[in-house]
Amino acid sequence: MIDKKKIETEFKRIRNLGFIPSKRKHNTGIGKTFEDYLGVTENNDKSPDFAGFEVKSQRALTSSFLTLFTKSPSGPKGANSYLRDTFGEEYEEYPGLKKLHTSIFSNKFNSYKGKVGFKIINDKKSSIVKLKIKDLSTKKIIDDSVHWTYGDLERALNKKLQALFYVSADTRKVGDKEEFHYTEATIYLNPKFDNLLKLIDAGKMMIDIRIGSYKSGKNKGKTHDHGTGFRIKPTDLRLLYSDKLEIT
Repeated sequence: MIDKKKIETEFKRIRNLGFIPSKRKHNTGIGKTFEDYLGVTENNDKSPDFAGFEVKSQRALTSSFLTLFTKSPSGPKGANSYLRDTFGEEYEEYPGLKKLHTSIFSNKFNSYKGKVGFKIINDKKSSIVKLKIKDLSTKKIIDDSVHWTYGDLERALNKKLQALFYVSADTRKVGDKEEFHYTEATIYLNPKFDNLLKLIDAGKMMIDIRIGSYKSGKNKGKTHDHGTGFRIKPTDLRLLYSDKLEIT
């Protein structure tokens, strides 16, 4: 059950604190700090964070993409290892181990290391979202087997994102520490899977692939999935959700 009153009350309490020091360095600090003040325990659970809401935080006026959810490909089996081993590059500091980091849209092929291009295809006939991969030297399509089923994507959207609490913060540096003042919040309710597909078709949804290799220990050399993110600009959240409520 979502509790709008509870999360609104907690947000206003945190807002009234003014600037507070980041609990973690780099980009993850803004979300980690807000969730700590909410009392959210850090975990990898796929359920919402607080009072029925998934909580997302970003710096005010940012143009960065926001990760909605992460989802490994539905198929073929071992898709992450296949992508890494076939199209990835070796780590400079770990010869023999590969990684694949690339951001992909539907409106054009990207260029990965000048060798291959990736593009998102919404295959309505087969009810899948797939990766089309092109050899940039020959201009020929060399693979389109890696895909996500509509069912898997819809479950990922609905399991955690039925209610989204989006927070933006002003930032400042005090010495070498970053501080945040959480100033604005918006509630988004009732995402529509059809809207997700429309965002993909419009080139507004990014699939961000981050696949690496374990560099030591018993799993050395095995695939390390850092999470394939489905990401959009915060300004496009209104295109995904049916209902929007500003917190004042």
